[in-house]
Amino acid sequence: MKQKRYSFPITLMARLLHVSVSCFYDWLKRGVSKRTIQRNQQMILVKIAHEETRQSYGYIRLTKYLQAQGIKMSMYAVRQIKALNHLYCKRHKRFKRTTNSDHNRAIYENLLEQQFSMTRPNQAWSSDITYIWTVEG
Repeated sequence: MKQKRYSFPITLMARLLHVSVSCFYDWLKRGVSKRTIQRNQQMILVKIAHEETRQSYGYIRLTKYLQAQGIKMSMYAVRQIKALNHLYCKRHKRFKRTTNSDHNRAIYENLLEQQFSMTRPNQAWSSDITYIWTVEG
């Protein structure tokens, strides 16, 4: 109503939205409440902390991070702000180790030396047996 008050009559909008005209003008005079200002500031702080922690902290850890910075907020408030703003943790995939170099077997030379262009068929062969199961593991 506030944004469209110069485009449409207040009485018409009030009737459509089931709000009395006097309530609209009372609300307009009141302005923004202290709680709204406080929540907006908290939302900005949580968003900044979420980015600073590389989007990897949940609400409990993020609350402790904010409190260490000197910002007083409850876990419930942080959880609510994260949920309302869709601030979810990124899940990092663990590094999968594919090669075990800790063995006593022979290590063969690199005969290709990164020259992968061949001039004729069957000049060089390659394979990867990293995932073949053996009795040794």
